[in-house]
Order: sequence, then structure tokens, then C-alpha cells
Amino acid sequence: MSQRRGGEIELGDVAAILFDEFGRSSTMHAKTFHKTTYFIEKRIQELGGDFDLPYFWYKFGTMTVTEDSPVTIQYSGDESEVLCSRRTDDLTLSDEQEDIIRTATQQVLEEYDDIDTEGLTDRMYEEDAPYEAQRKYRQLDDFVQWQLYTEDEEETDFERDEVRRYINEFIDSFPEHEFPEYENDLFLWYDLLSNRLTDQSTTVGEIEDLVELFWSIFSLELAVGIDTGPNVQTIKRELGIGDLRKRQQYFRNELRQKEREHLYIEEESNHLVAAADSVVASELDFIESRRA
Repeated sequence: MSQRRGGEIELGDVAAILFDEFGRSSTMHAKTFHKTTYFIEKRIQELGGDFDLPYFWYKFGTMTVTEDSPVTIQYSGDESEVLCSRRTDDLTLSDEQEDIIRTATQQVLEEYDDIDTEGLTDRMYEEDAPYEAQRKYRQLDDFVQWQLYTEDEEETDFERDEVRRYINEFIDSFPEHEFPEYENDLFLWYDLLSNRLTDQSTTVGEIEDLVELFWSIFSLELAVGIDTGPNVQTIKRELGIGDLRKRQQYFRNELRQKEREHLYIEEESNHLVAAADSVVASELDFIESRRA
């Protein structure tokens, strides 16, 4: 095989070997692709290969940029499928390059078989997340997801104190001095969660929805604010978003709608309490008048 492009390895080369080594009957989930390629890049560099993975940080770790590559990611609701049009027969790598990629891929997939995608994601956050708040949010989200796994989403009897503890740890770790423009969103989100956790009728599914809402706003900032190479336009196309700030505003509007719903329910509840107190008072007056 002849070496090309001055020793540079492309994403398509890595993806072709990854799918060849993955050896499953179907393609992999997008989250698995993003996490395995991230660690394959690190391993290739450790082995002396020349490969710079195009990626950015987003909601659940890093996302690999597939633009201008043979890789296509198809989404259908919560399901996803990664396809690669390049095959190992199409590669024009040197023998040394292919050996390095294959060795790196085998090592990462061996780890994947042991700890699965979630384990790779945990390791990514623990080792490389730029902000402590990312690690703390990961712990909060993991705990809420575990509650959903062990309980029905309509369950109201869940570990509220533990959820509250994880929320407080996240709030304490949030880099407000670097991102003061998110302070109002952050504390509105915190107040809503605190109130919902106090309300014993709140379900774990409702907490999950609310937990993700602030992160949906802030993770768009992480995507473009942490410089990992890809420019803003590339990230927007990768996420399928025309305007990042309008997308953030959409989630902000959802957060404020949650606030309005809470205030309405609270007001209605106060009215009901006042009405009930009035009825009780009237009954007491009636009883006293009969006694007189």
C-alpha cells in the first residue's frame, strides 16, 4: 500500500476499520460511535499515528464531526444508526498506518466490551471534561436515570434527598464567573427543581425532564465555547441547528413556561386552601350559632 497525504489519517479510514473490527450484524448507535472514535484518536496518537479527530463537547460528552467524511448518522426518534461508505478494501493507508489504527481500535473496543458506552462516557468526563460542572451534571443525570430505571416514570416515591444533593453539587461547581449570562437561567432552574422536589406529587419523570432543561441551554454554549477545532458553522450543521442562540431561547422559553405552570398551580392551590378554610370557618360559625 502506498502512503498518502503526507501521513495524515482521515476519519473515514478510522471508521472503516472501526466497523470492520466491531463485527456486529448491524451498525452501531451514534453515542457509541462518538465515544469510541474519541478514544481511538487518543490511542492512535499514543502509538505514534497522525490523526486529529474533529469533535466538540455537547450534551452527553463529545460528538465527532462527520461532515465531509464517508460517515453518515441517521436519526429516528431516540434511535440512531451510523453508516460508513468507505470499506477497508478502499483504504490507501501505509501498512504502518493501518496497523496503528487497527491496534488502537482493538484496544478501545476491548475496553468497550468490558464497560460499554456508558463506561467510556464516564471515563471521558472523569479524565477530560474541561469543567467540573460537566462531571457534576453527569453524576446528577446518571442518578436520575437510575431512578427511572428502577422505578416507573410516574413514580412519586424516589430518592428526593439524593437528587437534591446532586443538584446542589452541580450548582456549587458551575463556573458562574466565566458564564455570568447563564446565572438567571441557572437559579430559575434550581428554584423550580427545589419546589418540585418539595411537592410530594412530583414524579421522577417530571424531575428528569426538568433536570435536562438547563443543560439543553448550557450545552450549546459548551459546543461552541470550548475550542476543539471545528468552527461554529460546522457545529451548527452537525447539530442540524440554524441559529444556536434561537435554539437556546427555545429552551429558555420552555424553562419559563415551567415557571408559569408552577406559579399557576401554586396560586390555584392557595385558592383551594383559602376556600377550604372559608368553608371550615362557616361550619364552625354555624355550629357556634346552634349552640347559642
